[in-house]
Amino acid sequence: MARLGRKRLFKDRQLIELHEQGFNDSEIGKKLGADQRTVGVHRVRLGLESNHHRRLFTDEQLIELHEQGLYDGEIGEKLGVDRCTVRDRRRRLGLEAHSRKRLFTDQQLKELYEQGLYDREIGEKLGADQRTVSYHRRRLGLESIRALQICCATKT
Repeated sequence: MARLGRKRLFKDRQLIELHEQGFNDSEIGKKLGADQRTVGVHRVRLGLESNHHRRLFTDEQLIELHEQGLYDGEIGEKLGVDRCTVRDRRRRLGLEAHSRKRLFTDQQLKELYEQGLYDREIGEKLGADQRTVSYHRRRLGLESIRALQICCATKT
């Protein structure tokens, strides 16, 4: 009986060639348009050892960038890797994460909120992402302007 399922995104030969070049499952997945777990399953089926030992950057590189005060995402951009890869290695090295500095104060947010601005508009004025503004607005117990407008409109 034929197996129903998804069409394979890549051929075994493609995986083998990239593996022989030293790429790890994540890198192979990116090159072939597949999830790294899928690559791992096929690699194991083919009897290939993992290339997880291949280091994309040295501990010294990470430490140097960390000492410059960069966040995991910024370090990842400079090293060409995902921020989670940086986070995991940083933790193994016993390095603490740098706390992000707030772009604005609660008072600044409240003042713009009281002017009736939406989160997106507040974010534009403060140089912050709309989601960041929304998070801090809710943390301060402030309703969204849109919700207040709807509430007030239904009362009249």
